[in-house]
Amino acid sequence: MKQKQYIARNMQKKSLRFSPKKQQNTIIAKPRDASSLVILKKTNSDVKVLLGKRSDKTRFMPGAWVFPGGVVDKNDYKIKITTSINPKIISRLIVSNSINDANALALASIRETAEETGLFLGKPTKNINTSLNKENGIYIMSKFGLIPDLSKLYYLGRAITPTFSPIRFHARFFLADEKHLYGKIKTTKELVKIDWITLKKATKLPMADVTEFMINELLSFNGNISMIKKMLNNRPMFTWKNGKQWITRK
Repeated sequence: MKQKQYIARNMQKKSLRFSPKKQQNTIIAKPRDASSLVILKKTNSDVKVLLGKRSDKTRFMPGAWVFPGGVVDKNDYKIKITTSINPKIISRLIVSNSINDANALALASIRETAEETGLFLGKPTKNINTSLNKENGIYIMSKFGLIPDLSKLYYLGRAITPTFSPIRFHARFFLADEKHLYGKIKTTKELVKIDWITLKKATKLPMADVTEFMINELLSFNGNISMIKKMLNNRPMFTWKNGKQWITRK
């Protein structure tokens, strides 16, 4: 078995701007499963990524620029799946090879993107049957005659919020090409500003360390989704250990 490779990066103060601190002597919070959808758009001269600015009034990471995404919902396990995620991705998600858990994570990224941005990663169908809440992103997609298309998802990496934070997530970052999405961008209470930003300019925005890391990961491939897809076995896991950013690849 090939040994894991660890890359420790020096901690920088700016990296902790959006990381709240838990009170001393409190129990370490258990990370909640979450997922984000990183959407790339290729132009004639560059590659842009879709980012949204969180409200300054929100509890977690106020004012930060983020990828659309959120926590896995119980309904993400109940939605009928008619498309399949790439089986090679499942083992990278750390879900004990559970197809149900993998599908729920994938659906959460699509659902949250629909709810937060008005963009839908789906495919047209005439057979729509859903009893979901009207605010659920999959329900919103159904009103446009669309169902989630998991086959258009690629995998960028994952991250675990450090133990010093009172709010923790085990987040998986999926990747998609803008050409596969439907809908029109609209701001929401979650993301008060949404824009396509070049990868090079994106890291200059106020954002969490993990968001910056994932964008730098994209930059290392010049935003080429095909290249990232071929390097599936080298996708990173990002967290903090002993006061330093800790990146694992295997």
